[in-house]
Amino acid sequence: MAYHDPLTELPNRHGLERYFKDDFFGGISGAVFFVDLDRFKSINDTLGHDIGDLLLREVSARLTCCVGGQGKVFRLGGDEFLIALPDCAVVAAEEVAQHILQELKKSYSIEGNELYVTASVGISMTPAHGTDRSALMKAADTALYTSKDSGKNKFSVFDLEMNRHQVRRMSLEKDLRKALARSEFMVVYQPKWDSLLNVTVGLEALLRWRHPEHGVISPGEFIPIAEETGMIVPITYWMLHEVCGQNMLWHQAKVASVAVSINMSARMFEGGSLYEVVEEALTRSGLAPHFLELEITESIAMNNMEETVAQLSKLRELGVRVSLDDFGTGFSSLGNLDEIPVNTLKIDQVFIRKSKMHSKKAIISNIIAIASNLNMEVVAEGVETTEQIELLQSLGCRVMQGFYYGRPMPVKELGQWFIENTA
Repeated sequence: MAYHDPLTELPNRHGLERYFKDDFFGGISGAVFFVDLDRFKSINDTLGHDIGDLLLREVSARLTCCVGGQGKVFRLGGDEFLIALPDCAVVAAEEVAQHILQELKKSYSIEGNELYVTASVGISMTPAHGTDRSALMKAADTALYTSKDSGKNKFSVFDLEMNRHQVRRMSLEKDLRKALARSEFMVVYQPKWDSLLNVTVGLEALLRWRHPEHGVISPGEFIPIAEETGMIVPITYWMLHEVCGQNMLWHQAKVASVAVSINMSARMFEGGSLYEVVEEALTRSGLAPHFLELEITESIAMNNMEETVAQLSKLRELGVRVSLDDFGTGFSSLGNLDEIPVNTLKIDQVFIRKSKMHSKKAIISNIIAIASNLNMEVVAEGVETTEQIELLQSLGCRVMQGFYYGRPMPVKELGQWFIENTA
């Protein structure tokens, strides 16, 4: 009983230790698999733990069937399984992983419910990735993380590059928790330009992290970590106060009088306190609400739409502006677009970059028409050439943002830029 899991009757962690001590090592090459179900929590949350337990039993039966007499399946806890194949080369391990993914994603019929679940798999090999249980499990876990990170329902075999990536990620996550207290974040601003009137009509505030050892870390690298850990929430709180305060200083100095937009994470809508946070930042800075714009993506708008729309509507009533970022690349339904309280649609730079293609030109034209019919403004992102400007103007889009008009600049540089390009 001590060595087996009562739910699935598979060997447990204690059984795993005994197996590795007595039976695993000795062959030329062996494989260790970490198998983790994707989004298993949502099944437990929606259908209850009893159904979840029955699903785990079915999964363990399928895993045992896939492995057959080649090796052993263990349940580590929750929806985590480990498979040990003591005599297995890399090619064979990849074939087994592919077979596991295929079998697990087939439908499950459990107490009248038709369920579907996928898995992510990480593989480590002995002796290449370790010659003891601990090292092999650590390597398989790192490979599993890579599978989950690259879209789930995949398998990955451990390699050294993966390890470097994981070590750096863990190091950045640790440092990110202290970065706010250490004032390592800064805000840069990119102008939005009215190409017909030749004036700045807005700015987008973008977050940058100056790491004391690694220099400036790319937002593409640290924002996903901040999202995953929830650190994005206090960082965005800080950014709201910073941006509103800075914009107020520009107003007082009569340098500029434009709205500044800030990107919002889906995490900001989870607690239901976004309104209070925004209101506090505006009150403390003295900035009028229409000089603040919140940028959301389509996927945020569509995720828990009712709740998101309720929060955005309240902010719109306050006077805060809302724009829909990366429009045309997310998962929104045109049937819902008119229900989302939005002032501006931003055309994603993917379309602008390929605007010479007839199909992309047609999409840009239609986005502009939709915005016009719904009384929304349009901003084109990623504008870099005069050809792009001429095309956008001919299609009826006048407000643009991109390197042609100005790169993201820190406050000091922007002051000078304003003088040269009177706002």
